[in-house]
Amino acid sequence: MLVLSVGFSGVADGVFAGSELLLGACGCSSVGGAAKSASNELAKVDSGCHKDTLSESGAELDGSSDDSDSLDGQILESNHGAGAILELSSLRVTRQLEMLNILVGFEQANRYALMDPQGNPAGFMVEEQTWSSIFGRQLYGMHRPFKIIVMDLNGNPCLRISRPFSFINSWVSVENLENGQIIGESHQEWHIWRRCYNLFASQGSDMSQFARVDMPFLSWEFPMADEQGQTVAGVYRDFSGIGMELFTDYGLYGVCFDSASLRQRQAASGTLIPLADYDLDLDKRAVVLAAAVSIDFDYFSRHSHFGPG
Repeated sequence: MLVLSVGFSGVADGVFAGSELLLGACGCSSVGGAAKSASNELAKVDSGCHKDTLSESGAELDGSSDDSDSLDGQILESNHGAGAILELSSLRVTRQLEMLNILVGFEQANRYALMDPQGNPAGFMVEEQTWSSIFGRQLYGMHRPFKIIVMDLNGNPCLRISRPFSFINSWVSVENLENGQIIGESHQEWHIWRRCYNLFASQGSDMSQFARVDMPFLSWEFPMADEQGQTVAGVYRDFSGIGMELFTDYGLYGVCFDSASLRQRQAASGTLIPLADYDLDLDKRAVVLAAAVSIDFDYFSRHSHFGPG
């Protein structure tokens, strides 16, 4: 039996109130009451819902800004259930507190609220629960497999992000739940002192690499660059306070999908990196969102070996 664990506990209000601490992710403003509204919306969701390197590996990055590129072979269109989420300039992603994890070290299913740049609820991501997944979370820790459902505001499943068991390098795929088609994949690349990922979009029966992450070992920022070294998207982990970071499994992320949000991020941080002069289509944005989940599991969960979330 498959159950989506979507109910928020009594700490949900505290979780979303804590999202006011997000430090300028993708130019987002303070959310306050809007974030609490997201908590209330998620509590209403039906819990029975179902429904490697770059050129050296020979993989070609798809960095074309040609309009035809966004049409040829594209799986997701604007009218898709995930369209309202992926068409946003950026997302604020909040991982809820896991109280059993905090109190007794029992690893619970991850749940995320998605908010737009103004802090309004945009959707949800909920980890599927089966008996095997419950035991797997306790046994495998950061290596555990998972399946996460991306839902719209009405609780309708749109996408599935899946990761099999991996001992060293993790990889995730994102699937269109309307027809079961794989949209793309994100592959972690092992490096002794770097945090590296390669992102691929489906092109018929093949996968075409369109971006790469290559950042220092302790980085909390994950800009995604094309073959020319121009940043096309990014995932940014934000500090939520020393107590939250050390003793809870609470996470705040900014996910930038286009050049406008990346430019706002640059202005807020004072850093300058080359930006691409084109925006990603919905397929590639879905892969970026999947990569954000992978990064969260790999480096920022309390059960990862790289520090608390």
